[in-house]
Amino acid sequence: MYSIGDLEAFTAVARFHGVSQAARALNIAPATVSHRISKLEHALRITLFYRTSRALTLTDEGRIFYERVEAILADLRQAEQEAGSGTTQLRGHLRVTMSPWILSRFIMPKLATLRQAHPDLTLEFLAVDRMVALAEEGQDCAIRVGQLADSALRAQKLCDNDRLICASPDFLNRHGVPKTFEHLADAPWVSLPWQQRIDVTDAGGRKRTIRLARNVEVSSSSALTDGAANGLGLAIKSRLAIKRELDEGVLVEVLPGRLHSPEAPVWFVYPAEVRTGRKLELFRNVSVEAFSAV
Repeated sequence: MYSIGDLEAFTAVARFHGVSQAARALNIAPATVSHRISKLEHALRITLFYRTSRALTLTDEGRIFYERVEAILADLRQAEQEAGSGTTQLRGHLRVTMSPWILSRFIMPKLATLRQAHPDLTLEFLAVDRMVALAEEGQDCAIRVGQLADSALRAQKLCDNDRLICASPDFLNRHGVPKTFEHLADAPWVSLPWQQRIDVTDAGGRKRTIRLARNVEVSSSSALTDGAANGLGLAIKSRLAIKRELDEGVLVEVLPGRLHSPEAPVWFVYPAEVRTGRKLELFRNVSVEAFSAV
């Protein structure tokens, strides 16, 4: 059978990709680390690492085992700390990815209270608009927008949302208000790199695909909002991302109901193979609260 020390040696080697580095981190001899890894592999009857002269990298079985063991050890350390200090405050590190507008408009306003309750819990946010592969990029969980296709993730819907076409009043005054899908095809657009075409529904209820005249291309959703608000073109945005601009009249919706399949729910997701720990549960609750008033 294996021990907690064997598991700690395994996770250290997985993090540092080598026995010597893991040994220094654990303050034990490299031979001890190697022995513990061999003992663990023998007990599990699987190969945990691919071994080369330069590094050790996890096998597929080793990666699955690592993701589960890391969460278990984190919970164990948390339990030891709570038992010794009599506190329920969480410690450790949590890595989360989401779009920048979700972080700034929904999550950031909730973080001061979270930090006061758990000052020893550190948070790391990867705020990007692209779809992040959680396991490959070391993220514990994510908030995503749109239809989910990855069956390897567990998901909880935070709220409903949809995408829409929008523009500034100044742009519409200068270019006219589009009334047909042909007008959309002829109009200038502000767009993200992957927004090359859109599907719309014409007056007869038929699906039509329009190639966008991308006069201005930007790399972030925040810049997309700014470009549309400054009258540079039409844009496709999540309604929740520009709710403030819509309420204030900075942006207005164009051709409501004409986008084909506009549904874009907001989800809290995490890898299915990862055991849910208290840190992840805490942040899921924060996320639920952040979107509760939507």
